[in-house]
Amino acid sequence: MSGLKIRVNSEIGKLRAVIMQPPGKGIERCTPLNIGSFAWDAVPSPGKAAEEHRKWVETVRSFGAGVLVFEDLLREIFVLPGVREDVLPSILETERPCVTAQTLEVLREYLLGLSPRDMVDRLFFGMTKDELNRETGEVSLHDLADRRDEWCLFPMTNVLYSRDSAAVLGEGVVFGRMLNRDRMKEPACVKALFKHHPLLKDTGFKTWYGAAEGDDRPVEGGNIHCYSPNVFVVGVNERTHPESIERIARRTMESGHITDVLALLFENPRLGPQDSIGLTVHVDMFLNMIDHDAFLFFPYIEKKISVLHITRGRGDRLRITRENSLFGAIRKVLKLSSLRIVKVGGSESEAVAFAEQRAGSGGNTFTLEPGRVCIWDRNTGTIRALEKAGINVVPVEADELVKGGGGPRCSSMPLWRDDL
Repeated sequence: MSGLKIRVNSEIGKLRAVIMQPPGKGIERCTPLNIGSFAWDAVPSPGKAAEEHRKWVETVRSFGAGVLVFEDLLREIFVLPGVREDVLPSILETERPCVTAQTLEVLREYLLGLSPRDMVDRLFFGMTKDELNRETGEVSLHDLADRRDEWCLFPMTNVLYSRDSAAVLGEGVVFGRMLNRDRMKEPACVKALFKHHPLLKDTGFKTWYGAAEGDDRPVEGGNIHCYSPNVFVVGVNERTHPESIERIARRTMESGHITDVLALLFENPRLGPQDSIGLTVHVDMFLNMIDHDAFLFFPYIEKKISVLHITRGRGDRLRITRENSLFGAIRKVLKLSSLRIVKVGGSESEAVAFAEQRAGSGGNTFTLEPGRVCIWDRNTGTIRALEKAGINVVPVEADELVKGGGGPRCSSMPLWRDDL
């Protein structure tokens, strides 16, 4: 893909390039006993999930966007001289708190002995301590005796959701800092792509978060939304901390074009003891910009959201004011006279809205161009509401993909959109 740019100045500009990733070998590890720790709602069928994702990629490509596949990019850099030796220690660093130094070194040596293809598959599939010991015989006794944790390389079971490990904001990148163990290796992999891959390394991108000393607080891409060249919206919860947001806000205001940031404080309530993901993991699960003046919204949490408006203060300080209304604040920073709000579930009952929100990721859409959005096809009430509002809907089959709790926006990381 020649001439690739790193530039996303809106949620809705026509999509030109995006990183996507099939579910990967990690989901083959899912069983009824461990799906909670792997953050899946139900055990997926790997073959069907892969086929659904293939069709999802074809849909995106059919509208003229270039799709880069995450695992292919990784394999392409791992064949370059010295890259695996340079990158692997940072990828494995997330396992250091869970295993001894000896086992971690044995794991590194084992992975370096694999082909690039097999190494990527193994990173996704993970490795138990017993599996590594059968291959090497050198796992430490401490690790083999510790039955509280079987993994020396935790499976990357949610790598499908490529949005969260990094987000392009303007002409810069926010590299994620992930909350859950199954996702902690992903940002190091993405950083390696931007450092080494010929398509990405010379694009002149800035780094807004994830490279400087002290960039160690959680931030995930599903909470970061670029509404215009001057405005971004960010969620504040257990997955994106205030310290991270302040750093991103300062850097984008000093070295970018950002003038206004809306920070949305919200919780991620669980609906039951088996609910490992929650109702509103990220902002993109309940609020998405779908046209110049249109937003898809899950309305039943509006009263539980606090809105803080961040602008530049004196010196390096940030000025923060509390807003009384979510959509009043959005209308103000975007300088719009009115907004169109489409509700998840449409005019159906509250029960239908909750079902589509939780079981179908109904609030999570991916915009291909202004007014044209992708949504999982099971969200029939939401689809009718979108069409009634004049939005062009592209339904996407996702009977297996939806079991991971994410939607179309979660499973796509735009690199380049047209400016509006």
